[in-house]
Amino acid sequence: MPIIIILFIVLGLRRFDLAWPRYMVAPERVAVALGPLLQWAERKQRNENIVWLLAVLAPVLLWQWLYASVGVWLGAVLSAGLLLWLLGAESEFRYLDGLIQRALMRDKDQFTEQAERHFGMHGSVDDEGYVLQLMRRIVQQEASKVFALLFWLFVLGFWGALLYSLNQALAQRQTGKGVSGLLHMLMSWLPNRLLIVALALAGSFRGATEESEPYWCTLDDGNALLAATLPQVLDLPAEVEQLPTFMKAKQQLKALQVIVLRCLALWLIFGTLWNVVVG
Repeated sequence: MPIIIILFIVLGLRRFDLAWPRYMVAPERVAVALGPLLQWAERKQRNENIVWLLAVLAPVLLWQWLYASVGVWLGAVLSAGLLLWLLGAESEFRYLDGLIQRALMRDKDQFTEQAERHFGMHGSVDDEGYVLQLMRRIVQQEASKVFALLFWLFVLGFWGALLYSLNQALAQRQTGKGVSGLLHMLMSWLPNRLLIVALALAGSFRGATEESEPYWCTLDDGNALLAATLPQVLDLPAEVEQLPTFMKAKQQLKALQVIVLRCLALWLIFGTLWNVVVG
């Protein structure tokens, strides 16, 4: 079954409000799956590159063997399950929409609780620069856990998405500069810059490109590059700055939601075209 059909089925499933098991929705579900292996490696003091072979390369090779061993339809079911686990069974856009609803209700406690639970944001909405930092966290999380993953899915297939996700989880847990850290920077470099292009097309072109220009040729995880585009890419009117805290937060998050959804639409369109041409 074509990748794009499986992807749209998975994206549709993520929109349903179902009682998904914890291992399908936990923010660090991939890292948790690697937990026992990493604990063993720490006890045995194994080299980080050896850990990479066991935690990343071995599962990818095992997946390729399993996928090649089963039939087309069973392979499609396994691929859909794998992609649903990698992306997470709940959509990040639902989390963003929940924040917007809490801002409309001016529910400070629930707003900050959801921001911390879903996007790892600490502090209070009344803090200086809180909403801007929250928006940057949202864009960075979308970039690493959705856009980059989908990029490698389109380019390499399901094994590419699995390779990216496992390596990313390992790179976040390891402190050294081993294979995982270098590979994560390399695998993030192009998707992050293509996302800047998508942000420029979906929002303010000047806002997306001017502030991010110094970071385009750097080799890092892309967080600084993406952070530089906000809030300029939103191109909000100056009057928004004068609004009360929650009204301002609502306007900013709503504008961000629209732009990120447009970026996802562009991502899927060009990903589909790529698969049609290459496939």
